[in-house]
Amino acid sequence: MGVKASAPGKVILLGEHAAVYGNPVLAATVDLRTYVSVDERADESFILNNESTNVFNERFTLKDIPELKKRWETVLLAEAVEKILDYHGVKRGLEIDVKSKAPISSGLGSSASVSSAMVYAVSRELGFDISLEDTAKLAWDIENIVHGKSSGVDPYCVTYGGLLRYSKGVVSRIPLDEKPEITIGDTGVRSDTREVVLDVMRLKEQLPLFFEQYLKMMVDLVDYGQFFLNEGDVKSFGQVMNVNHGLLSSIGVSSPQLDALVWAAREAGSPGSKLCGAGRGGIMIALGQYSKEIENAGGKVLSTRLCDEGVKLESRD
Repeated sequence: MGVKASAPGKVILLGEHAAVYGNPVLAATVDLRTYVSVDERADESFILNNESTNVFNERFTLKDIPELKKRWETVLLAEAVEKILDYHGVKRGLEIDVKSKAPISSGLGSSASVSSAMVYAVSRELGFDISLEDTAKLAWDIENIVHGKSSGVDPYCVTYGGLLRYSKGVVSRIPLDEKPEITIGDTGVRSDTREVVLDVMRLKEQLPLFFEQYLKMMVDLVDYGQFFLNEGDVKSFGQVMNVNHGLLSSIGVSSPQLDALVWAAREAGSPGSKLCGAGRGGIMIALGQYSKEIENAGGKVLSTRLCDEGVKLESRD
């Protein structure tokens, strides 16, 4: 038969490196979607294609999965295949093709988008209906295995879609009459999310009293940010974003490249700009349209917009 599903990318508006400790975060989905096509095979073998990691016509069986988990370019899909089949209690061969508009390791939640779309597509291809909640939970399990301790914000955000407040596996949609325009700038520097998260955990152990205050301030920023969004006060929301970037810099997760793009947007008139995601590379986000200024500062602009759709079925043959 064949099923194709997709999931959006995501941006963290407020709250990075706090959600993993159970604190709230504001996130939103963007229309840089990942597409996963799945076809059931007649035997129990698998064929994987993922252009983002240069995996083409990778053939294997379930007994080969431990070896695939040792390779960065196949670990995500191998874990996903194993986890999804175990969840449904079946052993079936599959051909899986992944295409994404979101660059990997950039802060756009690309691995969560792959996980969510893959859970949804494989489940539907094998004849199982799966809820959004179960899709998000299963994608979160996959993310935890691949990246270590995960807050869950990425899989939940890309599964449900829209502007969301997230905390401890609970999502609340924030309805807006009008979505603010954004510009996303990519530094082109790829960071290791797992390593950045571990470094922040080490800082928490070294400076526990400071980090306690950091987390409290992040909660306050999320609350302020949600209030200003509900009021339609984009300027004040931007000020909260600017403070958020300063706090992220204080714990060592910004970079010269990120700061250059963030300040290029601010100096051109953006009310708010900040790094987005784990940091030390990847992307930044600015309120308003500042493509030229970000490009002049060395960034690559990713043309996108905020969107409401989460994971969805694209087609069924």
